[in-house]
Amino acid sequence: MPNTMYRLTETQAPAAEPLDFSEVKAFLRVDHNSDDVLIAGLISAARHFCENLTGRSLINRNYSLYLDCWPSAPAPEWWDGVREGADIARNNGSIHLPKSPLVSVTRVNVYDAAGAATEFASANYFVDTVGNPGRLVLKDGVMPPTPGRPANGIEIQFIAGYGPTSASIPAPLKHGMKQVIAHLYQYRGDTPEQALVASGATVLFRPYKAMSVV
Repeated sequence: MPNTMYRLTETQAPAAEPLDFSEVKAFLRVDHNSDDVLIAGLISAARHFCENLTGRSLINRNYSLYLDCWPSAPAPEWWDGVREGADIARNNGSIHLPKSPLVSVTRVNVYDAAGAATEFASANYFVDTVGNPGRLVLKDGVMPPTPGRPANGIEIQFIAGYGPTSASIPAPLKHGMKQVIAHLYQYRGDTPEQALVASGATVLFRPYKAMSVV
């Protein structure tokens, strides 16, 4: 398969955490304020654990995906039928965006040799938000411009997440994060990996792990 290099950057942090602070304190049965800073840090940590394991964004945020070149037709190869993460070169004219669920593509830039960006018009592509991961698909007959710089010549700006608040986040993910927080609150010397397994959160997160089936 052609090696289309890519880089993903988060350009805007989530506006809120996926769990309500008072809800977490009630889950922990904590009725004092002396551990508020610790609990807030554990909420943030649990979000990172969940998002890293599943490949998903919980609260909506902005990303930029940088490609060196446009995807090309795949070379024949043995394949087991399932791929995890971003698949940016397997389907000709299709780019799978490596964070789910995809909300929208806001802009596509193509950079020239001097580093100046030109917008690639949205009329040239279709954005598929139905499956996970979402895709940007070039329309039939469209020949995208070749980037002028040898690396990161194409930038796809997109939004991924379940929504702007925690209301739309699946309950198993929220409960799994609470279990991680409870474990780390009680066993403060444990590692994240130990917390994920011992708390049972891995079982709750696993069905949401982003997969690419092509």
